[in-house]
Amino acid sequence: MQTPNGITIAHADHGLTEEHLTFIDTLLVGWDGSFTILHVEMPESCPALQSALYGPAAGDNRVLEGEVTYEKRNGRPGPSRLIDRPTRPCRMLVLIAGPGNEEGIVYTAYGSPVVAPREWWDSGMKPHEAIEAATFWNGHALSREA
Repeated sequence: MQTPNGITIAHADHGLTEEHLTFIDTLLVGWDGSFTILHVEMPESCPALQSALYGPAAGDNRVLEGEVTYEKRNGRPGPSRLIDRPTRPCRMLVLIAGPGNEEGIVYTAYGSPVVAPREWWDSGMKPHEAIEAATFWNGHALSREA
């Protein structure tokens, strides 16, 4: 998938519409292709995206171990902590972009009330990042619908 200005979005299965793609272009005006994480409120011209996140960062109680299952999603190397609850509308957009081709690439863009850390099994994390991720995901989970 690409934005109207030709920026590639690698992981684009989060319900992005033409309005979202146009908004992403406005966010990335002047972007130099360096690693970037944005967490912004979408304009009214963009429909809400669905957020899969549950837990304190999403305004919920901690997600307890008895409420979850662990399953690999979408070809990922490790299992995600999943809960049987629906996704929910969200007006906040998370965009993660960086090097990937001459212009740079958007790795992913999705709806979420926060920028969640990578999942605990991601081998690219430094030790302190892995501790932060494990702590976060101990109380959070993703909707199985995601």
